[in-house]
Amino acid sequence: MSNNDDGKRSVLGRAFEILDCFAGGAEMTVAGICDRTGLPPATVHRMLAALVRWEGVERLSHGRYRLGRRIWSLGIGAPQVRRLRELAQPYLVDLHVATRGTVYLGVRDGSDGIFSDRITRVKPTVNSSRATRRLPLYRTGGGRVLLAHCPEAWEELVADSESDPELAARVPELRAQLAEIRRTGVGIARNDGLPGRTSVAAAVLDSQGAIVASVTVAFPESRIPQPQQIVPRVIATARAISRDLAATGEF
Repeated sequence: MSNNDDGKRSVLGRAFEILDCFAGGAEMTVAGICDRTGLPPATVHRMLAALVRWEGVERLSHGRYRLGRRIWSLGIGAPQVRRLRELAQPYLVDLHVATRGTVYLGVRDGSDGIFSDRITRVKPTVNSSRATRRLPLYRTGGGRVLLAHCPEAWEELVADSESDPELAARVPELRAQLAEIRRTGVGIARNDGLPGRTSVAAAVLDSQGAIVASVTVAFPESRIPQPQQIVPRVIATARAISRDLAATGEF
């Protein structure tokens, strides 16, 4: 192997080391990455700049970074997630036809929820799709179902709230909502993402009872004023997907 090949591998290795720092959806500073990797600040700055241009990393305010659009898009395309989408899609279509609502399959990426599939009659615009495909777990009904069954994500949210007064004010209400989701097996959210929109969500579990995804149907409140009417159908959809997942032995 040539010295040039060794150099290329070294650069790639450093990029992987930096990306590993963002595992679990963590936000990192240059100093934090340097501490974890042992790389000098100049190297981290240079590598981050390249990753930002590639959209593998996103630069936030106050000198913080997080994984970018391209990385989580690749994650959605991973074989295991793709298999989940393929297995779930017939059930999601049936739920869409029965409720005439927009149906989502959500998966967790750190403290965010990603909508890995979306069944709707409404044609989304490019901007609306990008704006709603990845959101903090606590911001949506389907995300809160994921959060309710993920203690480490909840602990991270509580820690973040210590420096975010707006989030801190929501913690007591969120704690009560998550407890209700665990008690009933379903999450009902009013004004979910948009005024007048309601969502009903339930958990998809693997063969060990661990949460894998959430199934959500969202609709105008005027269409279904009593969302409890469709709760049994949403739960049945999530359970059917869970049964098929268990049968495959892949999750």
